[in-house]
Amino acid sequence: MAERELVLATHDLGYSYAPGRYAIRHLDLTLRRGEVLGLLGRNGAGKTTTVRLLTTLLPPTEGSATVLGQDLRRAGRALRGRLGVVLQSESLDFVTVERNLTLYAFLWGVPREVAKSRAEEMIELFELDAARRRKPWALSGGERRRFQVARELMHDMEILFLDEPTVGLDAIARRRILGYLKERARGGLSIVFTTHILHEADTLCEKIAVLHQGRLIALDTAESLKKRHGGAREISLEFADPISAAVRTEFRLALGDRPAILLAPVEGASVPDRGLVLRAEHAEELLPWISAWALAHRLELTRVSIEEATLEGAFLGMIGTDGANASEASPSPGGEGPLRPGGGAL
Repeated sequence: MAERELVLATHDLGYSYAPGRYAIRHLDLTLRRGEVLGLLGRNGAGKTTTVRLLTTLLPPTEGSATVLGQDLRRAGRALRGRLGVVLQSESLDFVTVERNLTLYAFLWGVPREVAKSRAEEMIELFELDAARRRKPWALSGGERRRFQVARELMHDMEILFLDEPTVGLDAIARRRILGYLKERARGGLSIVFTTHILHEADTLCEKIAVLHQGRLIALDTAESLKKRHGGAREISLEFADPISAAVRTEFRLALGDRPAILLAPVEGASVPDRGLVLRAEHAEELLPWISAWALAHRLELTRVSIEEATLEGAFLGMIGTDGANASEASPSPGGEGPLRPGGGAL
């Protein structure tokens, strides 16, 4: 299978808003045609600054980047016309939602009939029919956000940048939008997507970039990140016969220095006297030992289940629960350590 066209590449890209104070630094990213890249990080990690850099809204202060074959430092209006951008800040006009959509398409050179048809598609997709004759400033918070995303999708683009596009949306609206974006990606649209809802990133993104204190600390698929950084997960064991207190104690002692903790039986479990629950790092690797232990003690295992690894668990494993210390397993390029305090994103 041929490798897809490279549409974006950065090398050591950075932005300093004051001497020695960086919002983002040593950023090495790539994006291919039809790929969805998720940017994850806490508030102040550098996500919005990264989007502003890659869409020419901020000039880089160091490093280099090419977007659709053009040098980011010299790119101008011609490049911006090939991009779509939905930022967190609002830009609302004083004509109706429906007219707003068609006017926006017209400004980008979309033919009138295509614009009318696309406006109807966006109104249906983003559930804006009841709001079509209202002014954007009169919409609710959720309607305004849906309108913003819908308006940007009125014109044709090659890369779409979405900064927290589902903020304020309900679960049904989020699912519809994510499904639509996935279809557009299959059609060749490249997408850069920032979100605090990690399930969204897991669902939509082919590749995940994790930013922490202005640096890239991980870049991989969601599955690989979950496997490497997912942290401890629960293993539930169910036996054919009740487990005595003595056997539970023996199991706890047998664990020894293995990275696992035996938990108390779950309250309300259907068979608490026949079950064991433990929390373990690298849970799958512990299963052969558990099977051998049960066999040696002539205990029949009737069910084994492992809590699913989540992107949230991997994210917390990388940045720490307080966000103070990023995982050293995937250091950022450049390796100069964390940026000085105050170097968060704009």
